[in-house]
Amino acid sequence: MIKVLVPVEADLASSIALRYVCQIAKLIETEILTINVRASSSEEYPVGTGWVRHTWEKTMIREAEDDVRQLIRAERANCPTLGEPMVVLGDRDDEILKELQSGSYSLFLEGTIPTFSSSYFTKRLQSPLYHSMPCPFIMVKNLMPLTRALLVLSDGVDGRRLIQTFTDTFKKAVLPIDLFYLKFQEKKDEGPEKEKLKDAMDLLEQQGWVAEKSDVLYGSPHELAERLEEYGLLATVLGRSLKKGSPLQEFLVATLSPILLFWQ
Repeated sequence: MIKVLVPVEADLASSIALRYVCQIAKLIETEILTINVRASSSEEYPVGTGWVRHTWEKTMIREAEDDVRQLIRAERANCPTLGEPMVVLGDRDDEILKELQSGSYSLFLEGTIPTFSSSYFTKRLQSPLYHSMPCPFIMVKNLMPLTRALLVLSDGVDGRRLIQTFTDTFKKAVLPIDLFYLKFQEKKDEGPEKEKLKDAMDLLEQQGWVAEKSDVLYGSPHELAERLEEYGLLATVLGRSLKKGSPLQEFLVATLSPILLFWQ
């Protein structure tokens, strides 16, 4: 069983995230926990402490519960295992990170507004929440059918880390996968990519998985993103020192698929 944490608001991004995590639950036994964090800036605090403050906090939490309960109720028809959300007051990223660090989660999954802005993508991954993420995480841009996954190798990607973490997470799932090495260039120069791809294929087989398709693909980040847009999950590895404008990052920004990421 894997344990997944999903932050929720009463919005479309959360609805997409819940529907997607429920697809995962149909592939592998999954415990889904949801959390809603209601911001409480100093300007919102009422005058006084004690009973007044306590009553105000209870009211804030009750309002948040009412908002997200309707969302959970609507999605429960497709995913009966969805339970009541945890509702807390505080800074959103701080409270989510605390829960992740204390809850022994296998996976974090968040719905995001589809954006093709590299600056937004970099800023989100460099946030305290993502930069300190203790487990793999999925960013769901669009609700895609989870019928096939793609493992992405590229220059600088630790293939062993990618395959080990992916197979540990989805070890009992019946999910067809492909494995491609992406070269973000037009010219097809012979290099070590074929050998790295073969090593990754061998490691996959050792873990009980077989990639149905595997190859070295050439092209610009946007060309490859369009070429590989049919996948319901795209998995790769990133270094924590992100460089805005790197080819792999531009590819991840351009893809429509939900992205499963691990820190290298």
